[in-house]
Amino acid sequence: MSKNTDHYTDLEYIREKFRSDGIKAPDSLSEENIFAMLPDLDEVQKQTDSDGQPHDAGKSKDPSDAFTQVKAKKRPAVRKWMAVAACTLIALLGVSQVYNAVTAPPDTSLVNGELYTFGSKTEIDRLVDSLSSENNYNLWDGGDILYEDSEMATGETSDAAAPSEMADGSNGLVRSQAKSSSATGSSEDHSDTYLQVEDVDEADIVKTDGKYIYYVNDDREVVILSAKDGKTKQLSKIGSSGIENYVHDIFLKGDTLVTVGYVYADDDEDGYTGVVTYDISDRKDPKLVSQFKQTGSIISSRMVGDYVYLVTSDYVYKGGRTVPKVLMDGKFKEMSADSICCVPEPERSSYIVLGAMDITSGKQAKCKHTAIFGATEDIYCNDHNLYTAAYEWDSDRQTSYTRLVRASLDGLKVKFNATARVRGSIKDQFSMDEKDGYFRIATTAQRDGMDVNNLFILDSKFKEVGKLTGFARNESIKAVRYFGEKAYVITYEAIDPLFIIDLSDPASPKIDGEVKIDGFSTLLVPAGEGRLLGIGHATGDNGYGGEYAAGLKLVLFDISDPSEPKVLDSKEFKDMDSPAQYEHKALTVNTKEGWYAVPYGIWSYPEDDNDPVVEDDVIIEDDVIIEDAEVSETDGTEATETEEAEDVIADDDETSDYEAGVLVFGADDKLKVYDQHKLGHEELLRSVYIGDYIYALDREGNVKSFRFSGKN
Repeated sequence: MSKNTDHYTDLEYIREKFRSDGIKAPDSLSEENIFAMLPDLDEVQKQTDSDGQPHDAGKSKDPSDAFTQVKAKKRPAVRKWMAVAACTLIALLGVSQVYNAVTAPPDTSLVNGELYTFGSKTEIDRLVDSLSSENNYNLWDGGDILYEDSEMATGETSDAAAPSEMADGSNGLVRSQAKSSSATGSSEDHSDTYLQVEDVDEADIVKTDGKYIYYVNDDREVVILSAKDGKTKQLSKIGSSGIENYVHDIFLKGDTLVTVGYVYADDDEDGYTGVVTYDISDRKDPKLVSQFKQTGSIISSRMVGDYVYLVTSDYVYKGGRTVPKVLMDGKFKEMSADSICCVPEPERSSYIVLGAMDITSGKQAKCKHTAIFGATEDIYCNDHNLYTAAYEWDSDRQTSYTRLVRASLDGLKVKFNATARVRGSIKDQFSMDEKDGYFRIATTAQRDGMDVNNLFILDSKFKEVGKLTGFARNESIKAVRYFGEKAYVITYEAIDPLFIIDLSDPASPKIDGEVKIDGFSTLLVPAGEGRLLGIGHATGDNGYGGEYAAGLKLVLFDISDPSEPKVLDSKEFKDMDSPAQYEHKALTVNTKEGWYAVPYGIWSYPEDDNDPVVEDDVIIEDDVIIEDAEVSETDGTEATETEEAEDVIADDDETSDYEAGVLVFGADDKLKVYDQHKLGHEELLRSVYIGDYIYALDREGNVKSFRFSGKN
């Protein structure tokens, strides 16, 4: 068969359309099969002049024949045969097969080991349509998964550095208190947000610089207070000036306050997730400087140097918006399809949107965004890489998986460059860590109807190099922490084993030792050389063969000999709970003085439902100060009124069965409680310290304080 040039041009056009739309054509539409179905093109060509006319053209005297001959000059006979062939193909193959080929979702498998990148918006629409037609609304129901545990992809390697060392020699985990170097003038020693990775800040609902306190109140506004010797005064409020900003949490860097939240503006009915910067050099009059926008719900954010990185999960659906919108060149618009990549076999109709914002760029609002079609529920971030993790369920194997996606960070340069999947699901962000180019992750999976636990190690190409699987059968992971070449893992079913895992050989992680104790820890904190503090739950017998959370529990472990860890001390606080049991940012650490503080609450229960509640004697501390913002009648500005703690407690009869306060303790060779300070009956969320005073924030947005002069 001769190779007709026009015919091959048409085939190449068809192939390119399939390729650009991400369609994998069926074998029946291959070039060879098409040729086989066509008549002999050589015979057709022999009967055609160089101008496209048949040889007997012009012999007919019929006017209609003449018209046909003229038309033939504009449409060569070979193209007519191609049209006939196309109709023949549809008849032979069936309309449904051709339709399915044209409308099928793209094959998002890895391309030469790299993430698949979309070629057109039409291609994205088809993928969204296919997921919308499935059970896409049940986020916990995974589809068919075609890859093994170690299924991974990467387009580049990651240059990794070891985490910073802490002053006591252990690997970094907390930004400790410091004297502020901002333009606020002299300030006292103060706490800072408790962090997973040193120098990678995490947004929270309260920040302090040693002179001022910044917190998010119950109306999702930011309140700025001056703080001195336990007394506070409200200076200003941020949230509704110029834009309706529903603040989620905040960052603080010198005279710049950064809010992360949901923003609703007059020119955008749907709103968006926004990072907004304010100049707070005048704390009484904050000035809005810049806004950064992207669609999706907030997953988490980090600040590294002058850059804020925001991760959102952007759900899309058939018939609606199918592409993320971000701020580009000063305009809020949809991302181009060719800038978006995709995980293999996505289970949910959603995007992971990563935005990088330069908070020092002023009104220019310099930012960059990248997106990947996939899901995320938590992140781990250091100063050069950000990892997202999402739960997946394999209904065939009846076990869970975690889909990982890695993005490189370099200022405004952000790029998703790798994906991997490991068996099991994570507990939280502390389940993940990176050191010296190796990514470590601990998971709980299901095997033979029971929980088992695993630890996987991936190299800089995101390939599995080592794993430890199947330990602590019938238990699940409650806490993980990585320090240097060791992983510390708490599992729980009826007791609380602490496992110390040696990671010095990435290809062969192994358990060094373990120790067991009642209850379980949910947060692990280094407590000096060779010691580890656990904060978690005491447990009790529920009378039905199970256990229940019976209070707050502190445990001090001796980990100086990894092969034989010991319990140095433990303390239980009956019926007490604390936000630090589930939120690490609720822990306050004074590394200089060696003490810790957590907000707490205690419920008191009567012996009989018919009996009135009788409380223990309430100890009122003379130095307790409770702040409640009120509007001054003189100048309209908001000032604070100090109330005596005794009056507040007496008036709060509705919640008189609940005690709230701050627990201050040390963890040297033994656990020692320095103060269990009662602050009323409203649930406390956070505490910070400035100088000798501890300030606590309650759920209603009130700030309460008391003096704590140290361990002595």
